Amino acid sequence: MRISRVPGFVRRLLTVVAVLITTAVLPAGPVSAASSATATYKIWHWNMAGHQQHLGSTTNGIIQAIAGSIGYRRPDFVSINEICRNQYGAVIDALQSMGWPQSPANFARYEPMTAAGDPGYCAGHGIGIAIFSRFALGDALRQALPYDGSGKQRKLLCAPVAAQPTTRFCTTHLTTVAAYKAAQLGHVHSALESYRSRGDVPIIAGDFNVQPDSPLLNTWYDASVDTDANHGNVGGYHELDDREAVCPGWGEQTTESNKLGACGQSGKVDLIFVPADRLTGYHADAHPIGHVCGGDRDRPCSDHRIVDATLSVTTGE
Repeated sequence: MRISRVPGFVRRLLTVVAVLITTAVLPAGPVSAASSATATYKIWHWNMAGHQQHLGSTTNGIIQAIAGSIGYRRPDFVSINEICRNQYGAVIDALQSMGWPQSPANFARYEPMTAAGDPGYCAGHGIGIAIFSRFALGDALRQALPYDGSGKQRKLLCAPVAAQPTTRFCTTHLTTVAAYKAAQLGHVHSALESYRSRGDVPIIAGDFNVQPDSPLLNTWYDASVDTDANHGNVGGYHELDDREAVCPGWGEQTTESNKLGACGQSGKVDLIFVPADRLTGYHADAHPIGHVCGGDRDRPCSDHRIVDATLSVTTGE
């Protein structure tokens, strides 16, 4: 039967059905042959001061503080700096017992910055950096950064998501020695750019020991970040707090110290960077330091704040 001979109400019904079918099979928005998926991730980062504040302890409340915050905020990726090797094991145990990782035997990576047995750090356990993932991880990239003579070998640690290997989560803890900051930043930046050049999405969180308005980060921050507190940028990344209203372009303090930051704040050195051309949405917050660690449960758990962020990126998967 030809459509032209179908009664009017039937033709209208067929038209509605055709529209519904077309809407169902075509994705919303522009479509191309190389259309990308979008993924949303939550990031949690903390420089826990595992030696400075805790001398390597796992029983003074610090592990409970970490597990409690992760349990409450439910991140997908976790970065911890200044974590003693024995504290790393205790965090693994705590997260496993919470049921947080999807792959309990393959969700954490650690990289030492001092040798085990060195009595100067963590009661001989050694100190380093670590990442934890709610998803199973692939093989890790472990790179030593230019040595600064401080006794700590600074590192870059990255690992891909096993099921989505173009997504790579990284952490680093850079030097406090001014003469080596540019070299270490350049090394890390080059590694991220190498990932980007092959279509990967690198996400990095860490204590950079450099504040957002430093000229050393001008090749990191996207050129669109141009404010009184952070300008001269020519890079291709957004720091996920750079839209914070309290200090546009710079963000919110991550330390509670005498180190002067921007907009009347204390210092900000804990940063989370993601390629600007992959971001479709992002925000971050820094949370006041808890005082639940130590024998009297009234000692600050760190000299840094916990930073958590949410981001949406095109993955290319």
